[in-house]
Amino acid sequence: MNGFTRFAGTMEIAGINHDIRKERVEAIANAATKFYPEITLTSEEKNLAACGLRPVSADGLPYIGKSSKCDNLTIATGHAMMGWSMGSATGKLVSEIISNKKLSMNLDMFQPDRKF
Repeated sequence: MNGFTRFAGTMEIAGINHDIRKERVEAIANAATKFYPEITLTSEEKNLAACGLRPVSADGLPYIGKSSKCDNLTIATGHAMMGWSMGSATGKLVSEIISNKKLSMNLDMFQPDRKF
């Protein structure tokens, strides 16, 4: 990330909000120092903490595929905390879907129209 290191790692299930809880920032900073003793995050750096929403489905599996309600839309969301980890595989699947290629795997479990 061009000389930038990102420390992250909490998820709060609390509805839609953009509140940044200081105790969570401190916990991440303390863990960073524990694992990388040469790094100490300054108050200024901690004050730059950002948050983002992590959409997750009711069953914890992402939605990947086309909905029967809109045939010109391909959906790829709901990865929760695994977005960076699953991004390349999801990207490959989306590429296969929109190119009408044979899928690398069965996507039934990720069907956007699935019921709970």
